[in-house]
Amino acid sequence: MALEPRLVELAAKLGPSATPDEDPVLNIVTAALDDKEAKWNLEDINAVVLSSEDIQLNALDLCPYLWQHVLENEGATRLLNTISIKASSKECIITLQEIQETLSTNLSLWAQEDQEDEEAGHRLVEKLSFLLQLYSNITPRLVLRKKGPLETLDQLIKGISTALRLGSAAADKGHGRKLLESLSKFIVGVNRWVKASSSVSDNEKNDCIDLLATLLLNSLATCGSYIQANIAERYLENHFPRRYLHSSVDSESLQGQEVASLMIESAKELKLRPKSLLKLASQGGGIALACIVLIAHWPIEEYAPELQQLSQLGPQIEFLLQSSSLVDECMFLLMSRANTQGELEVDTLASAVAALASSSPNPVQRNTAFVTLSLLVKKIPPPARLAFFSELLSNENPFPQMGVAAVGLVKESVLEALASPKKNILASNALFGQLGRFLLRPDPLDLFGGRFDPKEFLTSSEPPRLIECLGFYYTLLQRDTSNKTGIRDPSSVSDTRRGLLDPLAGCLDNLQSVADENSGMSVIALQIALERAQDALVNQR
Repeated sequence: MALEPRLVELAAKLGPSATPDEDPVLNIVTAALDDKEAKWNLEDINAVVLSSEDIQLNALDLCPYLWQHVLENEGATRLLNTISIKASSKECIITLQEIQETLSTNLSLWAQEDQEDEEAGHRLVEKLSFLLQLYSNITPRLVLRKKGPLETLDQLIKGISTALRLGSAAADKGHGRKLLESLSKFIVGVNRWVKASSSVSDNEKNDCIDLLATLLLNSLATCGSYIQANIAERYLENHFPRRYLHSSVDSESLQGQEVASLMIESAKELKLRPKSLLKLASQGGGIALACIVLIAHWPIEEYAPELQQLSQLGPQIEFLLQSSSLVDECMFLLMSRANTQGELEVDTLASAVAALASSSPNPVQRNTAFVTLSLLVKKIPPPARLAFFSELLSNENPFPQMGVAAVGLVKESVLEALASPKKNILASNALFGQLGRFLLRPDPLDLFGGRFDPKEFLTSSEPPRLIECLGFYYTLLQRDTSNKTGIRDPSSVSDTRRGLLDPLAGCLDNLQSVADENSGMSVIALQIALERAQDALVNQR
């Protein structure tokens, strides 16, 4: 495309200098930045440089100078990008590595002194993302002479890895995602450059792939938490539509999914696959974290969920949940794998999910965790499940907020066991032998005794728990017609009346007399639940 007449003059001035010591490009760039009356601006210079193949670009001087104005001046940013495409790749690499060292130093200083200035940290991260973009332009243009690609890449990637580690601490979600996007383009471009190098041995190419894979995994270990694609909520919405709180598909989560897709593309370029990632995850640490991110986001149609995958990832997932890291990915892996055939041997994962379901400040996350827990417990062998329920319902339960929900979990499992022709400890006398003192009694046992305080009772968590227990008792009386659990035994009925039903009935008048607008519905619900249970006992005779 022909240049405007005024740019033709600029193109002539940017050509070979009459004076050997002069750099016409640097002179005119300096004028454009420093002189408000300058005839040409940086956009003009960029247009001319893009249109010409004869302009000599001194990257060693131009890059550091323009870098001082990167992101603050759009023209400087565009011109520096053009220089990375057209100038000597060797000169560009040399000067960018110096810039990278300075940037890493600035990120380190920010971490030590200026963490409260979040905007300053974000600007440094933006510069790091742009630096990766420049490297992506330059590296595939490098001409291999004495050095092979491995020697060329080794120091470069070590420096990038250090900068990314420092940058991850200064990033927020948006900047962290941008870092990962820039990293993906760099990895894919460099890997294709290595593969296209005909004079390089296969062994050296594989070493380069390993180097890039390490960079990818280390970067995901520090920046993977910024993806936030809501894949757990999306799975819940698609597979259990009656149990999700609201749609999780929004522009923010879709952007996260796009970033995750770029990470998967990079992993595929480097010959990483879910099975190899499973093995790598066993190493623990940051590598395990990165592997879990990739496995969770790997397309289901390419890597079908299987319950046995949790046996391999269990320790890593448990650790991440305990530290509230990568909760979205962990919940997705647990939910999607527990929604398949098979049986888990241990319940430690269930305990970790129960802790999240009871303690997360995020209601959507608590709901997702509870649905995941309800799937997981069904995969635990019945004897171990009964022991888990006993722990979850006991007074010493470390997750007291799970009191009401735990009764619902027991109910699901018991009704499922009753419907099955197979023998099951959850559909036997052992059920109430272990759980009766929690399900058919108030907490504490002497709650309705002489020191009963109706106001204190109505402000506690006990009313909703008892409503759930009475509902379970009523349902079991209706369903367990064969009396597999012993629920209909005269001794059991007598104990339940004496220990729960009669004492609660005797306190209803007191509860009604002190109930206010907030607690009135609880008293009504308690009365209804109690009457249904009493009627069911009468009708079974």
